[in-house]
Amino acid sequence: MKRTMKRATKHLLALAVGGAVLLAAPAAFPCGASFGPGITVDPHQDIVVVWKDNVETYVFQPIFCGTATDFGLILPVPASLSQSPSLTDQKAFTTAAALSEPTKRQVVQPNGGFACGATEGGLSKNGGADTTTVVASGQVGFLDWVQLKADTEASFTDWLTANGYPYSSADTSVFSYYVQKGWYFVAFRISQRTAPDGGTICLALGPVALSFPTPVPVVPSRMASAGSSNSYTAFSWRIFGITHGDAQLGFLDGTNSSLVLMYSGAIQAGDVASLSGLAEAGDRLTRLTFSFYGGTTDPDIGLTLAAPVDYRGTEDVVVYDDSACSVSRSGRLPHSLVLSLSGLALVGLFCWRRWR
Repeated sequence: MKRTMKRATKHLLALAVGGAVLLAAPAAFPCGASFGPGITVDPHQDIVVVWKDNVETYVFQPIFCGTATDFGLILPVPASLSQSPSLTDQKAFTTAAALSEPTKRQVVQPNGGFACGATEGGLSKNGGADTTTVVASGQVGFLDWVQLKADTEASFTDWLTANGYPYSSADTSVFSYYVQKGWYFVAFRISQRTAPDGGTICLALGPVALSFPTPVPVVPSRMASAGSSNSYTAFSWRIFGITHGDAQLGFLDGTNSSLVLMYSGAIQAGDVASLSGLAEAGDRLTRLTFSFYGGTTDPDIGLTLAAPVDYRGTEDVVVYDDSACSVSRSGRLPHSLVLSLSGLALVGLFCWRRWR
């Protein structure tokens, strides 16, 4: 009998993405900080990062199930939005994943042996003379959004408190990290027009895209630590990068074992339509995997641009062989069975001698 399971050869951590959340039923809001009671973090996330001409389009996939009044999401961005958040097509993610799928390699291993498998704290309050300014606001799908610019960490947490975003005191260092960098915050919330009574709803929203100017590609990975109650959670994110054809998205530190390039290749004309307006023929698609633990104090993941080189990673498909439970392929009995039979023979010999 054979059983199969997949294991990525280049992942050295046992990975289980940031900022997606689960309420009473599945929910996913990647790469931001989630706010509300009973929230846990789903560590698997997919993100599309389009970077062209010093403008980044950041695409994530919201799915929500729960009580509308209990939910919020904060996503930091390095500059004021160049256009309002908008909906795009789920096909962009499925196409990017299919085009960058690793090469499969079957590896047979013996099975062996005879056995043939963020809860948030109370509201925090901080005083401060500085202010948090609402720069822009609007609605995208079932989400209301507000873009904020905070002068200080204290003014930002005051805004969270005043607007019903519960947070832990442990999260303030994360907020301070982005405030000190001069970043903006985009706050999302379930629209009360969608659920006017604040009842339980379950809605899937097509991927949300938001664009902003930035001289280098960015992913706000540090923000995932806010709202994550378990510092031992291992996050695993897949980043699908789209750039002009003369460069490819890469990691600033390519020596870190948790940062892996899985694919780089040119986008063909026939695939452009399925990428929902995010790419043109000749653009380059890359697939990066990134892992980290909740509660990290590391800065945001470092991204850079490199010369384009075609590459496709390899993924092992491990096949466990249970035939060792009977007779090995060489025709000999398994070593453990030989030892057991030898023990029984010694006991039999002892009893025979006593009987005589």
